[in-house]
Amino acid sequence: MSAKVILNKYGFYEVSEKPSAAELEEYYAKKYYQSGKGSYEAEYPPEEYLYFNNKIEQKNWVIKKLFTAETEKRSLLDIGCGEGFTLNYYKKKGWTVVGLDYSEFGVKKFNPDCLPDLITGDIYEKMQPLIKSNTKFDVVWLDNLLEHVLDPLNLLKECKRLLKPDGVLVIEVPNDFSVLHKFLLEKKYINSEFWIAIPDHLSYFNKSGLEAISSDAGFKTEFSIGDYPIDFSLMNPDSNYNKDKSKGKNAHFSRIEMENLIHSISVEKAVEYFKSLADLGLGRQLVSFLKHKES
Repeated sequence: MSAKVILNKYGFYEVSEKPSAAELEEYYAKKYYQSGKGSYEAEYPPEEYLYFNNKIEQKNWVIKKLFTAETEKRSLLDIGCGEGFTLNYYKKKGWTVVGLDYSEFGVKKFNPDCLPDLITGDIYEKMQPLIKSNTKFDVVWLDNLLEHVLDPLNLLKECKRLLKPDGVLVIEVPNDFSVLHKFLLEKKYINSEFWIAIPDHLSYFNKSGLEAISSDAGFKTEFSIGDYPIDFSLMNPDSNYNKDKSKGKNAHFSRIEMENLIHSISVEKAVEYFKSLADLGLGRQLVSFLKHKES
């Protein structure tokens, strides 16, 4: 176990000595503003664009099941919207969409039609006018953001203030220190906790830990899904991308193809399959769907 992370009261790991807010702001300013690119790809192959859309469609399938009222006029707030694929998906459905992100680069490059719906700058600062004006959304979307922030509990509480009474909060985080990760370490398929990435990732969630901190913020977890466990590749020496970085691209593409195949058979059955993976503690990613706790 790395001395850099500790198990907290919620049951997930977090960085023991977190950077200050000013240090983190400087880090991301250099990463996103000066480079103008961050970690975005220059382009994606067609299979990956299909994969992005399929994953959003699976989440949308769950969201529709969780709404208790029927209406065509829905709204979405995507906090940390990145390249804007989720904004574009729901905008095409006629939803009112708002995206928050540190930079416009990703949206401008991949989904420029969503630029009018984008608010750029410090995400916490840009959330405040929405909260103060009592703006509420049917769906609040946090895709690979919660693991980056200094105070995930506070962010969840802020999201609660932005969510309609019947709304759905969608959270996606990496599934770290998982059953599979433990197995890989014990069997020596890997020799380090390679998923630890400081200061990018300050929290390392699992299903029960995410449920616990979400409950503290006033949410009830209604549904959870995983995704295809790319780390299965680490059990095969011919595809172990941890020991041979050159194998990572093919492992990633294999995961994309497998995901797209599963989705093409049935969206409903794909969701059932990925729910089972989450229940088993497997999957590289974890997606939770939350609603307000009943008072």
